[in-house]
Amino acid sequence: MIHIENRNQCCGCSACADACPHGAIRMEPDGMGFRYPAVDPDWCVDCGICDRVCAFRPADEPAGKAYAIRFPEYLDRSQSGGLGYALMRKAVCAGMVVYGAATGPDFVVRHVRVTTEEGLAPLRLTKYVQSDMTGVPGQVLSDLKAGRKVLFTGTPCQCAGVGSLAGRYRKDLLLVDMACHGVPAPYVWRDYLKYVEKREGEPLTGALFRDPSLGWHGAKEKLCFASKSQVKGDYAHLYFQRYMMRPSCLACPFASLARPSDLTMADCWGVEKALPGFADDNRGCSLLLVSTEAGRAFADHFDEAPQVREVDIRAFLQPNFQTPTVAHKYAPRFERLYLRHGFPFVLRNFGKDSWNHRIAEKIVKFKKKWL
Repeated sequence: MIHIENRNQCCGCSACADACPHGAIRMEPDGMGFRYPAVDPDWCVDCGICDRVCAFRPADEPAGKAYAIRFPEYLDRSQSGGLGYALMRKAVCAGMVVYGAATGPDFVVRHVRVTTEEGLAPLRLTKYVQSDMTGVPGQVLSDLKAGRKVLFTGTPCQCAGVGSLAGRYRKDLLLVDMACHGVPAPYVWRDYLKYVEKREGEPLTGALFRDPSLGWHGAKEKLCFASKSQVKGDYAHLYFQRYMMRPSCLACPFASLARPSDLTMADCWGVEKALPGFADDNRGCSLLLVSTEAGRAFADHFDEAPQVREVDIRAFLQPNFQTPTVAHKYAPRFERLYLRHGFPFVLRNFGKDSWNHRIAEKIVKFKKKWL
């Protein structure tokens, strides 16, 4: 019987729930919206399958070759170099089933199943919130058992869980993970949108976690209403300050070059310095890591003729290729106050316009100038 003694031991991938042959496990959200397995003792026979399928542990082999890559025709609708969309488009055009994170009409981010090129649109662009994976690993396994080839994109822990459940069908599953900074709380995103709608007096018609029109280095959310649109930075600030990360992200076993997937995607930060002239237009560039022969074979050719350059991964060692994200020192206080007082309260006390943040910024500027 799977038992979570500490919240940092579970990433919420849902593989254990879908592996249970007796349906004894359901994924239940905590006060932040992070889902954890809850076992019904009346249905559990203590077979141990859920424990065996859990893959929240370090991967074995480090990634092989690395590439800086960008797809010029996709840059306007991408937040790095368009690699994610290019991989998914190649998969559906080859008859594969694609799974990825999509923002629904209710602005909740869930993993969905796609089989057409038109269906890929909601899977594009960054989502700074943990996606709901309920039922998805089992759905992937059903496709594999039916003889379908599948491409699954997600965080490293989600890929590890899906790959573990796939078992002997793993050869027909292509896993694509990303350099993950950590996943923030779904309920904070939900309550932020409610707060914005109440403040503006009209419902949202669209929301982007990171607006491509701001350029590659822009990291602010865009909120759309019937009468206007706004580029804000309140939610992005809380995310990048690391106030609301899932506890398991702070103990991530995949924060290294040893990946649980066939391919890894990332922003190719530092490419302007490492490869002058390759991507100096602030429109984005992707970093591609190849970990398996299956990944190499799939990414060997694209119809779109991308700009690509093999690189030394040591020149692009982002923090999350080396160590897990470190939470803000006030993250426990943020969660405690959010659960007690709600989102408007924590925004006033931890937001980018809060008195606390302004004082902290002044201290940092003072240190830089005088120390």
